[in-house]
Amino acid sequence: MYLFTLVLGLVLLLGGMHLLRQGLQTFAGHGLRQALLWMTETPWKGFWSGSISTALLQSSTALTVMAVSFVDAQLLPFENALALVLGSNIGSTLTTQLLAFPLDQITPYIMILGALGYLFLPNRGRFLSLSILGLGILFFSLTLLQAGMAPLADLPSIQHFLRQLGDNHLQGVVAGTILSALLHSSSATTGIVMLLAEDGWLTLPTALAFIFGANIGTCFTAVLAALASSRAAQRVALFHVLLNVLGVLVFLPFVGPLANGLTLMGGSLSRQVANAHTLFNLISSLLAFPLLPWATRVLKKMLP
Repeated sequence: MYLFTLVLGLVLLLGGMHLLRQGLQTFAGHGLRQALLWMTETPWKGFWSGSISTALLQSSTALTVMAVSFVDAQLLPFENALALVLGSNIGSTLTTQLLAFPLDQITPYIMILGALGYLFLPNRGRFLSLSILGLGILFFSLTLLQAGMAPLADLPSIQHFLRQLGDNHLQGVVAGTILSALLHSSSATTGIVMLLAEDGWLTLPTALAFIFGANIGTCFTAVLAALASSRAAQRVALFHVLLNVLGVLVFLPFVGPLANGLTLMGGSLSRQVANAHTLFNLISSLLAFPLLPWATRVLKKMLP
């Protein structure tokens, strides 16, 4: 029974994220594409438009794939798309911050509100309601996942795996990368890791290693989209991978101090994991922004 609950929770987690993203994308409509083209005229504009657009779309993967498509169609210079990717990493942290709120009590009302709005509101209002329904399903899925995971803690194989994992941060990065690549979402992976940390399955430092890996795994979809694309589009996908891999290499030696700092900041373990996800993406993107001209030259040499 717990296995069914676990699988159902995972399906609803992915389904809720899809509804949230689909509703917001449809609500924004064609105007979002036009705005992106205008707002990437300079790297600085691209940086902020990437942050805002990803916060609206609730998917850095969707925006990165869109950027790859724009570059492949020669609608957008690949140099400007790099700033868009940096911004998208920051915007993607909004979902995990929302998931850290304890909204169990009002989740049914969010779902009912979204469903009624989708059925009865006209035009674009119904698509906004669809995203609200998706958000409610997201919160409900976390409740199911938590219920499904609880009995697993008593299984010897699970206990052995967690003991073996311990505080091996490199293994945590690899596990987070694989899970995020399979789910095609760093936000979904972060949501699961938040539950594991909250229930005591993972220590905070190991949870942070999972989060770092999730940022690498989320590049997988954009890489696939770029395989049959132009060289310029492939550079965008490669930049996304290098950004997150180098970010992990910078952060990984400081997992312990970062975990201590997050503990001092307070909040639940879920909130601390969400804050780590935000800090990782915010700091790595801000550090990389001044290096964009250099990155452009290097990528042209790597993929001429």
